[in-house]
Amino acid sequence: MKKFLILSLIILLGVPVFGQVKMRTRILTSLTNIEIEEYLKRNDVIFIPIGPIEVHGGLPVDCEYVGPLAVAMNMAEKADGLVLPHLAFCYPGGTTVGRGTIYVSSSDFLDYLKIVAHSLLRQGFKTQIYITGHGGSYLQTGSLVREFLDETKVPILAIDLNTARSNYGTQIAGSENFMYGAYSIAGRLEDIPLDLSGIELPEENVEIPESVFDFPQIPGLDRNKLNQHMALGFYYLSPLQHGGIPKPITAAERAQFAEEGAKYIDQFVDSMDIKAIADGLKWHRKWINDNILPKYGDLLDFTPAQ
Repeated sequence: MKKFLILSLIILLGVPVFGQVKMRTRILTSLTNIEIEEYLKRNDVIFIPIGPIEVHGGLPVDCEYVGPLAVAMNMAEKADGLVLPHLAFCYPGGTTVGRGTIYVSSSDFLDYLKIVAHSLLRQGFKTQIYITGHGGSYLQTGSLVREFLDETKVPILAIDLNTARSNYGTQIAGSENFMYGAYSIAGRLEDIPLDLSGIELPEENVEIPESVFDFPQIPGLDRNKLNQHMALGFYYLSPLQHGGIPKPITAAERAQFAEEGAKYIDQFVDSMDIKAIADGLKWHRKWINDNILPKYGDLLDFTPAQ
């Protein structure tokens, strides 16, 4: 009886039990400062999902932010981290042809990300993991992780969900319902509409290519053979090309898709072993501090000369 009471007290206080820590929420903006400072006494991991606000067929325009948000929430539970939300206005790219797309340049959003990253470091979050599923976001995350290391000597990590899912999630069922699962995890499943068939679609007379990346061939220039990323700027032929024309579904189907998608996300994160990834990032930080800075610290000091 005494052992049971002690265990119950430990769980209520949020003390680690069998490697887990019970928290009221992992969302930093929903925590009090008291709770955040208490967390930082034992760990320093924070997940930062980013994504654009852009046209995406029958899904809400923030879906490419909500996807990373849901994954980050799952990761935070498994790696004893927190989640910094609301960074949902990154560079959209070719979807600027849609009136629901909000345009922020890649350089402007990179500057903002760096401000946030520096603030998080000052606050005590040394293990920062940025998560995106948007193809154009590498323009910001690649520069962020490189420049932040040069400025602070602290390595941070960027996870591209497209790459990670192709390496870890291909054998897991439910991948096609990822977005339904993401909105469910975020508590916003009803934001995905059931039937838009009564609304007149823009440019219905435009023939939509089968592939999102099926663009007219440019004479003498095959961009896919020149650069695996964005070798050439482009715009979509129509807003409908990104996400396609939505098909009506029932509320029961939406709930089923959400259950399958949430299960997929849980198993996908398990397959990554996100705690090992976070621990590896900490190891890398110590390795740089122990092996690089003592030898080359003077070369890596980018402080402007007085």
